[in-house]
Amino acid sequence: MHMKKWRFPALLVALALLLVGSYGFKSQKRSHWVDSTTPTIFVHGYGSSYHAEESMVKRARKDKVTSTVVLARVDENGKVKLSGPSIKGKRNPIVEVNLADNKQTDMNKGAAYVNNVVRALQKRDGIKEYNFVAHSMGNMDVFSYLSKYGSQPGAPVLKKQVVLAGGGMTGWSHRRPISGTMQTIMGQLKDNYPQGKVLNIAGDRGDETDGKVPNAASRSVKDMLGDRPKSYQFVLFKGKQYTHSNLHENQKVSNKINEFLWGK
Repeated sequence: MHMKKWRFPALLVALALLLVGSYGFKSQKRSHWVDSTTPTIFVHGYGSSYHAEESMVKRARKDKVTSTVVLARVDENGKVKLSGPSIKGKRNPIVEVNLADNKQTDMNKGAAYVNNVVRALQKRDGIKEYNFVAHSMGNMDVFSYLSKYGSQPGAPVLKKQVVLAGGGMTGWSHRRPISGTMQTIMGQLKDNYPQGKVLNIAGDRGDETDGKVPNAASRSVKDMLGDRPKSYQFVLFKGKQYTHSNLHENQKVSNKINEFLWGK
């Protein structure tokens, strides 16, 4: 009888401890990240859409990095439609970019598309700084933006940039050729890159390539930027699962991105 008398209270105590532990874990999980109002802008690659960004964004939401995600749709004329709440004052907000003209090869046009997104956020939400995460050829649009518009007076300030499955000026192997225009725009980054912190992530499926972009092309980003970045990291994930399109779906890759962008 004595054991039966204490069994129910003991169970309540155990449940209470479990709840406290669970709450403490969640609080610690959220407190692991910075509390910043700097938006992070995700840009997809050639022939793709914002759906290629969703896995990374969902991971950030699941890890309690943010609860604010906005979609920026860019039509073929470059007009931007922002869907979602204002990101002003929000904690670590994310902006997913969707380019209607997702197979264009004009670096000037790509730069203008990204610039229009940044300007729309500046006008609507008053952003003063930003981070970038781009995949594949989306990196060329971002680099073109940074080269042409990133250091202009009145432009918001780049804080951090994630280059995922991207390349520099040498060894690039993809649908978009290295045109004379690209050479000119990319060649100026050694002088006008706006000195953000850079994380460059590449995949090696076993043959020094992610299946589309050679590791040599990814490594050449460092030479392209010269000594302009405040800091620069190159991370190579090795294994047959680290293919070009799977990089933005991989949890370990997302964890690395989250730590770089938002870790304390």
